[in-house]
Amino acid sequence: MAERSKAYSIFRYKCPHCHEGEFFVDRNPYHLSTAGDLLEACPVCHRKYTPEPGFYYGGMYVAYALAVALGTSIFVATIVLWPSAPVAAKAGLVCLGIIGLAPWMYAISKTIWANLFMSYKGVAITEKERLRAEQRQSVRA
Repeated sequence: MAERSKAYSIFRYKCPHCHEGEFFVDRNPYHLSTAGDLLEACPVCHRKYTPEPGFYYGGMYVAYALAVALGTSIFVATIVLWPSAPVAAKAGLVCLGIIGLAPWMYAISKTIWANLFMSYKGVAITEKERLRAEQRQSVRA
């Protein structure tokens, strides 16, 4: 996977801006006490991860789509690989798969959502970001 690709940033839980810094407090989504906790800003490029309050609520739609795709895939695989299985067994396997992968889907949905709306900018600050920072400083002074 190329380091500047969106897929690299999504599946490695990297900063959507520079693709180098960490995105989550803990990279392991199965550490449930810190699952989904984002860092305030990238430790490498220092850009904020939350452009506005409630930004990651949209990630719920991504998580829902992932759960539907996973459930459908498990159900079809069960039909193909175990055609004589009772409906309860098929439903149970779907539920186990979705529950088992729920922390991963939660984490990956946040990185997908962030990468949909934040573009790669590299590590160095851009001219536009520099001008915005100067304007903020002049307003505060």
